[in-house]
Amino acid sequence: MVPPVIDRARRALDRPIQLLRSLGRWSAAHRYLLLSFVFPLAVRTIPEILAGPWPLGFDTVWIYAPFVKDVETKGFVPSVQGVLNVQAAPLVYALLGLVAVATNGAPFAITKAAAPILYGFLGLSLYVFSRRGLGWDREKAVLLVGVSTLYFVPLRFSWDMYKNTLGLGFFLLALSEIGRVSGSRGKASLFAFSILSILASELTTALLAGTALLLLAWTKVADRRWDFGCAAVVAFAVVALLFYGHVIVHPVPAASPLAPFPAQTGFLYNYVTSNEDVYVYPTLLDLYASVGALGGLLFAPILPLAIFGRFWEKRLVTICIVLGVAFGSVLVSPFAAIPAWHRWLYMLVFPGLIFATTGILRLNRSARAVVLAALVLLGATFVAMPDDLALPYYTFSETVRYVPPNLMRNTVGLQDSPDVVAVAGWVNEQHFPNAVMIADIWFNGWARLYVDTMPVYGFIDPVQVDHGNFSGYDHVFMIYWAAGLGGYQAGRLPSGSVQLLSIGRIGLYEIPRGPSPGP
Repeated sequence: MVPPVIDRARRALDRPIQLLRSLGRWSAAHRYLLLSFVFPLAVRTIPEILAGPWPLGFDTVWIYAPFVKDVETKGFVPSVQGVLNVQAAPLVYALLGLVAVATNGAPFAITKAAAPILYGFLGLSLYVFSRRGLGWDREKAVLLVGVSTLYFVPLRFSWDMYKNTLGLGFFLLALSEIGRVSGSRGKASLFAFSILSILASELTTALLAGTALLLLAWTKVADRRWDFGCAAVVAFAVVALLFYGHVIVHPVPAASPLAPFPAQTGFLYNYVTSNEDVYVYPTLLDLYASVGALGGLLFAPILPLAIFGRFWEKRLVTICIVLGVAFGSVLVSPFAAIPAWHRWLYMLVFPGLIFATTGILRLNRSARAVVLAALVLLGATFVAMPDDLALPYYTFSETVRYVPPNLMRNTVGLQDSPDVVAVAGWVNEQHFPNAVMIADIWFNGWARLYVDTMPVYGFIDPVQVDHGNFSGYDHVFMIYWAAGLGGYQAGRLPSGSVQLLSIGRIGLYEIPRGPSPGP
């Protein structure tokens, strides 16, 4: 007879063993599903490891990491409330904030972990959409995930477009259910994924509204019936768009010594008179040149394959129409177009990749091997090559402001990151009385993260500083590129700026305080 103590110990060991066996059986049965998540996660982890402690991406430094610090210093609710006050899509912020509360981890550590997970989720969503929405078999669906993972445009997405990546993933899951749901469980999935997409990204909210509306009309004309689930999705998305577009509620600007930036109002955007970072075009010809150059860069490697592999599917047709209209508005009406033209173009690549995957499968074995090897080369060089060894294809002057030559950079070069922190540390050590720090969008995130001894305000246009009122401060400082080094542009400095310090290629400037005369 087995002693009771031994019997209890044996039963205790049996539970985890049975659990592991069940998990193994589930993993074997769903290996393609797991692969669609694990492969993109692994690929996107490589550059984060190579970058060491430093972040990758522009918005990562400018927006997401400072938000994590706000959560850890001000609290979760006030920080998320700040996002809602400016009427931005809150889901990514809420998720980052919850991780920050649970771990109290370093802001860059949390954002660096988030990027591969989001990329894995996007791969998983592509797999589910191709299986449920398009009816593809598992092997073809996995090939789509592999091709998309290694193509540089989805990798560019993962670089810093966290909201767009998460929103597009939920959009694909919702699109898998539109028109095919039956019963309360199917409708619940459709509504849940749609709401999550709406909460994740303003752009995918608009994409969801347009796509669902077209599919609703398609069903009415072709089948002579109303798809009430689709109609509900349209209603949810339109209400959210009115909120994000400041139509239902107008946000109250936060108090700042900076003069307000003359932001454009309404849904339509004037690209010709814009002075916002990537949207600066001296002439109308410069705008069209940028549009043509970026379109060529994004689609040239896959366009022949997409044409060869094209097929008819109403979901894909409606996506292409909505994205084509959103992007094409900048060509038809550049003075009053739909905002964020380049991001619509990025998303238009995804249906192109679906068609290209079909095109690859229609090639003979030798041609298929050549194409896949070329895609691996494009992806590998974009993931891991340093700036001085970047593939020439990624270094065109007209496109680098939209697509970086590689993932191994943030708002400054990785090699410059320690120097930005050192300049901020020097400022903290001096304990300047009654001082304030200002920074443009390239350095604002760094200042918010590492300058602890004075308030920090970010500006878009130096005119905001020139016309601001800093008379209540004894010192006004600015972190920027040292004179003549890095990305230095004299026009980005406020009037009267004087360099006080430089460490490496990073400088500290002092700005004359007090209000300047009006324009």
